[in-house]
Amino acid sequence: MGTRSASSKRLIGSFSAIASLLIIASAAQGAPPQLSANPANLAIFPARGQTPDQQRADEAASYDWATQQTGWDPYQAKAVLDQQSQAATAAAGAARGGAVKGAAGGALVGVAVGAIAGDAGKGAAIGATSLGLTGGMRSRRAVQAAGNTSTTAVAAYQQQFGVWTRNYMAAMEAKGYSLR
Repeated sequence: MGTRSASSKRLIGSFSAIASLLIIASAAQGAPPQLSANPANLAIFPARGQTPDQQRADEAASYDWATQQTGWDPYQAKAVLDQQSQAATAAAGAARGGAVKGAAGGALVGVAVGAIAGDAGKGAAIGATSLGLTGGMRSRRAVQAAGNTSTTAVAAYQQQFGVWTRNYMAAMEAKGYSLR
């Protein structure tokens, strides 16, 4: 019982090696990605011979300065924009199908009114058509409003990002970098 064959030892060794690699890989993937101090993705040239470490420090300081000057943080604003976009998409999705919902409700009302008048089928058809058209128009308006809200939010973000980027570039240029 105390002796193991060479093939069992190799198998156990292989499993140990694979388990170690999986642990290392999962630990490497567990950390969230670093946010760039250069969200505008500008090309930055260290014109005064700054080291990469100095450049990273200067980028972070310039990021903080631009954020302080504008009172606006591009990453926080992007998170808000993403939430607004998701809400607009959800609202548009909820509004879709208004014609079908209106037609179904109209048919029910039409059946009741038609039954009183003596022709439930005709009443259902009239109710489905009239309330289906109304529901469809309401649905289209809601989808359009959601799209307009999203477009307006994106335009506002882009405008503010331009202002923030000008401040960031000014700070980096003051520290001796060329930017494009």
